[in-house]
Amino acid sequence: MQEPLLLNFDEQVYSVETIQKACYRSTNAFVTDITVNAGKIACIINPVIGATDAGFAHAIQEFKKDVLDQQLRQKIKSETEDVRNLILGLAFSNTSLLNGE
Repeated sequence: MQEPLLLNFDEQVYSVETIQKACYRSTNAFVTDITVNAGKIACIINPVIGATDAGFAHAIQEFKKDVLDQQLRQKIKSETEDVRNLILGLAFSNTSLLNGE
């Protein structure tokens, strides 16, 4: 049986929400306990029952990629929020939904 793995993420680089999303996407491979202390997001990762060492190692690699992916998605979302809201506002201003028709 694989031992629990501890991964630490810098809170200045990654958000807790980012880590949570990546953990959720990996629940088929492992279970994660998340704590925040002194600017570090600590993840204690335990493989699911029946996981092989190779499968667990692969899941950890995919998790690390997913954490980065989720963080970049969050960054792009916040950087483009004003433009997205403007486009939505324009789209709905040209419909009868706002005019009550």
